[in-house]
Amino acid sequence: MGRNNIKINFKNKYYDVLYVGIWLIPFLFFARDFFILKDIKHILNYRTLLILYFTLKQSFISATLAMFLGIIPGIYLSKSKGLLVKLINASVFIPFFFPIISTVISFSIIFNSSLFSKYKILYTLTGIVIANVFYNVPIFVKYLGEALKNIDKSQIEAFKIESNSRLKLYYYIYFPLVKGAMQKAYFLTFSYCFTSFGIILAIGGIRFTTLEVAIATTLRGSFDFSKAFSYGILQFIILLLLNLFIHKDDEVHEGKVEVRYRKSNIFEKLYVMLYLFCEYAVVLISLVFAFYNYFDNSFSTKYFLRLFSRDFNKTYPIIKALLNSSILGIISSIISIGIVYIFIKNRHKYSHIFLLSSLGVSSAFLGIALIYLNILFNIPYALLLILAYLIITVPIAYSFMYYHISHFDSSLLEASYLDGAGAFQSFIYIEFPLLKNIFFSTFLQVFTIIFAEFTISYTMQIGEYFPTISLINYSLSNSKHFLESSALGGLNTGIIILIFIISQIISNKNTKNELE
Repeated sequence: MGRNNIKINFKNKYYDVLYVGIWLIPFLFFARDFFILKDIKHILNYRTLLILYFTLKQSFISATLAMFLGIIPGIYLSKSKGLLVKLINASVFIPFFFPIISTVISFSIIFNSSLFSKYKILYTLTGIVIANVFYNVPIFVKYLGEALKNIDKSQIEAFKIESNSRLKLYYYIYFPLVKGAMQKAYFLTFSYCFTSFGIILAIGGIRFTTLEVAIATTLRGSFDFSKAFSYGILQFIILLLLNLFIHKDDEVHEGKVEVRYRKSNIFEKLYVMLYLFCEYAVVLISLVFAFYNYFDNSFSTKYFLRLFSRDFNKTYPIIKALLNSSILGIISSIISIGIVYIFIKNRHKYSHIFLLSSLGVSSAFLGIALIYLNILFNIPYALLLILAYLIITVPIAYSFMYYHISHFDSSLLEASYLDGAGAFQSFIYIEFPLLKNIFFSTFLQVFTIIFAEFTISYTMQIGEYFPTISLINYSLSNSKHFLESSALGGLNTGIIILIFIISQIISNKNTKNELE
């Protein structure tokens, strides 16, 4: 028994080291040739401290405001049913799948409209916070709603027998049981805000510099690679420490608890309706302005159809970019799911730390490190992008798949082993048929993230050699082709919404099968 335990532990550690090694390789080669240890002083100078202060400030304000704004919709989600609940559940596609370029275009239109232009929100901290909150409130709503829904109601009834204090009920029952979910939501939101690039650059402007923006501008401006590396180390350490503090264990407390629906008051319904209006209005603007000419206030398909014209594609290879993003999305998603499946099957107590550690990796610096790998070894851009996409999607795929794989009925596998089946046969004939829906829904969700990714391809500056759809969309906007950019943004949004709807149908089917 002892020898078996040693073998299993070694196997687990092997996969941990392998995963960390995957995303460390590009940085190790870059550090070998460019990083000077004495340049670590850049972390301690006054300018860096100012950048760090603003990064922490906008992340804290955005994440905290998103948390408080998400409380009422989260409570409503846990105790109600109907159309509003379906819309709340669907809004979770925004933080994970709604393209950053589409978000930027929508908020630029909103902030420049006659209704909001007088407040001068664009290029301010307020504009950054509003965009960040829009993006991240659904995370808190989803996490809180699911945590409240899965509370065993017998605990509440037992406590009410001992005490009539509602305050004590919230403090001793509700708070401890939802604290873990809210901590994970806060870490995820804080990390997204901390590493935000597109929103800061387009809505805040260059004067609002975060560590991620400082890395990109240093790499592309002064070419001080060692200084940029120091920024990257600082960013990684801060998010890793936050990860260690919040994720004390990787167990997800989910269960099949009977939900007792209760009637919501009018205030909750009005608040939820306002929340849904604000979230979906931004998405709707992205779709509507694909066909709206805001220069002469008319609707037309002219600029949408122009995206596919031969002459326009000579300058802006949109069709090629769509194919590139789609093919890379398919390949990277399949590999990401495979890695996560193997990792979960061989997990141990600290697996979540290794997996979530890559959330602290700077996408901007990753892009430059990958370009350097291309220079050193002439690795094709497509392979480098696949590596990059794995680094950013494996933690997300892990969060989607963990519960379903870790709670798979092991007795079915044990029975197949007794019948002489190997691990591969057991997977093909037992696990895959029962888990195929979660595999496919995760594939679609990861695909949308890759399809809409912007920061890495922007930093790599590979538009001429290997264009991606998000990079082309940014190029259109940057070249003052605003109507074509809006049309392409609307197309991207439509594609991603369609994929998300399909993934939700499959996911709901999987949940129904589990309940049966």
